[in-house]
Amino acid sequence: MSVDVHLGDQEGLDRDRRYLRPVAEYDSDEVHLSVYSWLESFEAWATGMSLCGGSMRQGPLPEGTAVTCSGCLEWRPKCERMLAPDYDPADDDPEALRAKLAVLREQAEASMALLNEFATLADVTHKYRAMGGHDALGENLSCPGCELAGRVRTHLERYR
Repeated sequence: MSVDVHLGDQEGLDRDRRYLRPVAEYDSDEVHLSVYSWLESFEAWATGMSLCGGSMRQGPLPEGTAVTCSGCLEWRPKCERMLAPDYDPADDDPEALRAKLAVLREQAEASMALLNEFATLADVTHKYRAMGGHDALGENLSCPGCELAGRVRTHLERYR
């Protein structure tokens, strides 16, 4: 059986990306999944081992061929995510994920503290209508509402 090493080009695939494609096993009718990529050194599109680790015939089966290997099907979601153009390897790194979580927790705590201050200021201005308004303040006094609004804007810009 001959393999068309330029099939990926005919299908309009991007040589800089890798794709999951169905492949055939040597001594079985079982259909597996393999990474299909452009190999610059051979100037050819090629498939590798199956996701489950078996050795496969070279070249992909037609797109849409049903995959029957349960091992490959188990690995499919993770591999599809890893082959996506916007994939960030840090998304699978436990240390990087813990660091992101710590930042998110810090942001949530800071947001809650700011909201609590806002609620307190709202209570004060509700009880004392003359406080907080520009007309009720002397020339050199700052408006607590304006000060809080500035802090809220700074906070929102920082954590966007």
